[in-house]
Amino acid sequence: MDKTYSFVIPHHNTPDLLQRLIDTIPQREDIEIIVVDDNSDEDKKATVKRPDVKTIFIDKEHTKGAGRARNVGMDAATGKWLLFADADDFYKSNFLDVLDEYKDDDIEMLFFNIDSVDSDTLLPSKRNRARAHQILINNYDGSTDSINYLLFFLYGPWRRMILRDYIIRHGFQFEEICVTNDSFFSLQVSYFAKRWKVDKRIVYCLTYKEGSLTYSRTTKQKYVTILNVFRRRAKLFNYMGHPEWNWKSYRGYFSQSPFTYLYRLYRTQPVKIAINATSYYLSHCLSIEKKSFYYVNVIKTIENKLSK
Repeated sequence: MDKTYSFVIPHHNTPDLLQRLIDTIPQREDIEIIVVDDNSDEDKKATVKRPDVKTIFIDKEHTKGAGRARNVGMDAATGKWLLFADADDFYKSNFLDVLDEYKDDDIEMLFFNIDSVDSDTLLPSKRNRARAHQILINNYDGSTDSINYLLFFLYGPWRRMILRDYIIRHGFQFEEICVTNDSFFSLQVSYFAKRWKVDKRIVYCLTYKEGSLTYSRTTKQKYVTILNVFRRRAKLFNYMGHPEWNWKSYRGYFSQSPFTYLYRLYRTQPVKIAINATSYYLSHCLSIEKKSFYYVNVIKTIENKLSK
């Protein structure tokens, strides 16, 4: 039987949470689940036993983070629709009832609503990771502004279902970087999209846990990556004819410029980290600027390929 849904799940050292996620996905003949274990410790590797779960192991030599894990999972997927989930999150009950309403529609992607809870207690989390997305979904009315906000100002891959043929035809890939690997993937998928729908029902639940990668202390590798991503994203917005989005798109509300990012580091991180980040940017700003057209060049390459 042809698969309708392929769930792609990167995993690292959280087998219990992974099992919780898998348990929220019903077993159906038209579903496949692809877990990509990214160099987990030997006693924390993915060990889910279910006939619809395929586990791919990435060893230490080839690990490049969640971006590579997602790319590996996409390459192995066979379903009509791709859904991306993080191993520490989970799906809401009866979520497939929502997705099934759209599985035969002539669209390239479906946006849906998400929720956020504490990973341990499953109570509303003190940091609502879903808030920005909830606002954009709930305010969506089909107007140009609401469309642009939904398409271009938030980046988590778990907030939508995407047609796999659409991804293959355009050659979209996640960046294989330490953080924000989903940012450019999301922008590419949105940039070329012609047909989508929005459902305001909650399908997916994000979790918050102290010490996770998303909220762990900023390191040099992380801030170097983020500074580069911000500048590349700004140049892409300029190429799209919307340079003002550089000042709107950071989670939908704030500036994504390097200076705002550095200012936030001074307010939220140890002074040494903020100083190191500032020093790096000031000494490498020309190099960052030189590489800042990377996203634009990728988009142009895809456009040229499609025009032939």
